[in-house]
Amino acid sequence: MMHRDDTREDVLKRRARRFAKQGDFRRAAVALREHAAITGDAASYVALGDMLRRARRVPDAISALKQGMYLHRRCGASGRAQTVARMIIALDPWQRAS
Repeated sequence: MMHRDDTREDVLKRRARRFAKQGDFRRAAVALREHAAITGDAASYVALGDMLRRARRVPDAISALKQGMYLHRRCGASGRAQTVARMIIALDPWQRAS
């Protein structure tokens, strides 16, 4: 249900949540990819990476998580960046989370 004050970001986030709840992780990831492209923030890329992981798209998940980690580092959130690095290593222990 769309509200008059909804932004495109709100609609995409709600759509992703609905698809994920239905178990359609691929479609949820598509919505989150567009959301991340619009907002460009670290949290959006981390959410995208997690959804891609759930969709079993590991290389794409690692890419999105690396972007989220970079953005967290850039804005000084080193603790969050370390958490994302651990997510990357959990997906692929041989991956260099730099």
